[in-house]
Amino acid sequence: MKVLNKIWLIALMLCFFATDSSAAGFAFTQNLTIGSRGNDVSVLQQFLITGGFLKIVAPTGYFGPLTKTALGKWQVSAGIYPPAGFFGPLSRAKINTVFQQALADTTSMQISKGSATTSIGKTFSSVGATDVAVAGKIDGKPVRLKIPILNVDTGFQYNGMKADGTMEIPDNIVDVGWFTGSPRPGEKGSSIVTGHVAQIRGGVMTKPGVFNKLSDLNIGDWIYVINDKGESTTFRVRDKRNFDPEADATDVFTSKDDGVHLNLITCEGTWNPAELSYSQRLVIFADAVK
Repeated sequence: MKVLNKIWLIALMLCFFATDSSAAGFAFTQNLTIGSRGNDVSVLQQFLITGGFLKIVAPTGYFGPLTKTALGKWQVSAGIYPPAGFFGPLSRAKINTVFQQALADTTSMQISKGSATTSIGKTFSSVGATDVAVAGKIDGKPVRLKIPILNVDTGFQYNGMKADGTMEIPDNIVDVGWFTGSPRPGEKGSSIVTGHVAQIRGGVMTKPGVFNKLSDLNIGDWIYVINDKGESTTFRVRDKRNFDPEADATDVFTSKDDGVHLNLITCEGTWNPAELSYSQRLVIFADAVK
């Protein structure tokens, strides 16, 4: 499985967290088999989709024959025998270890550079990045994110990697989270910032999240990040895209130039109560201006 796909799998947890804060510390703890349903099944299916073993568009949350067959194929690739398609202690331990290793690899790699990019998902529009700022050394950490056109003025949490193999995400719906495995906002590369679209209870949105109106951003809109040194970096929206869960997210977590970029991620699409998740993810691509 590609490292960047592993990061994308972790980013999917942001959608699950909208319904249950326990997803922030997710790890497989129960056996799964034909007839099983729920969040664990959805995460397992996303793992199998990302690895190319399960050929469905998005997780369903139901463990059926297709999931059993896909799990068996993965078990063969992982050296787990017999590959019965039963998700038991051996498979749980193996996948949890894969999560942890993926996060360790992601933390140590320089994700701000990369040559391979794939344009997948619905591209709304795009402009040339002729005004992208060249990176400088940023010593301060981000403390405020401001998006005036959306009336967003909020604080940052610092979200890194947890030992159990999940990426930390904001623990409330009002703050945003800077993924500390990415460059600081204002440094060369693609800085990753996440935020919740809503709080969902009983299938109903009870409170809007900080990124509830993120889809209203348009090309050319302004975003500002202020750090704890009092320095402000100005970003301009270049692109926005909806990604399907199985999409390659290489161009979300890498950059192919020496510019300074800010990518905002949240959930998008249709709410699926069976999966406890939205059907897509929205990414706003912004560039620092000179």
